[in-house]
Amino acid sequence: MFDWKEVYSEILSSYVGRYKEARGDSQLRNEILAEVKSEILQHEPEDSVALPQLLRVAIRMVFLPHLDPEDQDDEIAIMQHILAVTRKSQEDGCDGEDAQEEKACPTKAGDYKKAFTPFTATQRIFKDEMDAYDRERRDTKDPKTIGQRNRIIQQWWESVSDERKAEAGRAVEKWNKLGAPKGTHDS
Repeated sequence: MFDWKEVYSEILSSYVGRYKEARGDSQLRNEILAEVKSEILQHEPEDSVALPQLLRVAIRMVFLPHLDPEDQDDEIAIMQHILAVTRKSQEDGCDGEDAQEEKACPTKAGDYKKAFTPFTATQRIFKDEMDAYDRERRDTKDPKTIGQRNRIIQQWWESVSDERKAEAGRAVEKWNKLGAPKGTHDS
C-alpha cells in the first residue's frame, strides 16, 4: 500500500502556493481545502491507497511546513481543536445512539412550541460535529463571519449521512409525540 501523500503529491503541490497566499482569509483557505479534497477523491489511484479519516486535517499537515512560523501556530491550533472535537464526538458516540438522543432531548417546554423537524433534531443530536464543521470553514472569532453560519450549517446538513438523518427522524417522532417533560412550563 502506498502513502497517500506520495500518490497525490502533484495535486497537493499545485495548491500549496494558493494556500500560503490566503494567509488570514479562513474562508478562502477552507475553499482551497475543499477543492484539494474534492480533487483527491475524484482522482482514481492506480494502486490501493488508504486516505486519512480526517483528510482536510491531513492536507493542512502537508501544507504546514510551507507556511510562515506565525501562520503555522494558527494552523496547529485549528488542527488541535478539530482533533479534540472529533475525539470528544467519537467518545460520546460510544454511548450509543439512544444515549446520544437522550442527551440531546429538549428539556424546556418552550422548545416544544414548534414541532421538531429532522433538521432541527439533527442539529441538537450532532451539535458538536456541526460546530466543528462550522469552525473548520470560517473564522469563528471574527463577528463579521456570523452571517456565513447559516450557509455552512446548510452545507453540513446536506453532507449528513442518511443513517444519521433517519436517527434524527426517529427522535423527531418521539419528541413530537411525547412533548415537553412533566414539570416544565413556560416562564
